[in-house]
Amino acid sequence: MADQFVTLAVFEAFRHDFQGFQHKLFSHLSGIDRRFEALEQTMNARFDEVGGQLDALSHRVLRLEDEFVAIKEGLGRLEANFERLEADFGRLDAKVHRLDERLSRIETRLDELVAAEPRYALRADVQDLRARVEGLEGQIDLLRKRVDRR
Repeated sequence: MADQFVTLAVFEAFRHDFQGFQHKLFSHLSGIDRRFEALEQTMNARFDEVGGQLDALSHRVLRLEDEFVAIKEGLGRLEANFERLEADFGRLDAKVHRLDERLSRIETRLDELVAAEPRYALRADVQDLRARVEGLEGQIDLLRKRVDRR
């Protein structure tokens, strides 16, 4: 068959069929090209949307990290203040105990003096002193309550 001659009519028919096929192929490829362009536009829009969402999420995470750092620093300051207040409370509690002991010794000594020599103190003076001692004890109790609230 390789040695057979092709007639002009056969060649023209082949050329006509080939041009029809070529036209159909180009038409089909153009349709595919349009579909790919539409798909590309859709994908670009989706990628832009996802990119925007990732950017928004990134900003939120950064803001949360900043808040976390601020909270952590504030907590550190609160802990330092608490330790300082705890030390202050310890010193204040020791002072209150010393005052309590001194007051107790004064009361004991006052009772001894009143019992030993009635002329040293009149009953009214003793009652006045006891009222003042009770007032001081009330103030000490208030101070303890204030320290306990901290």
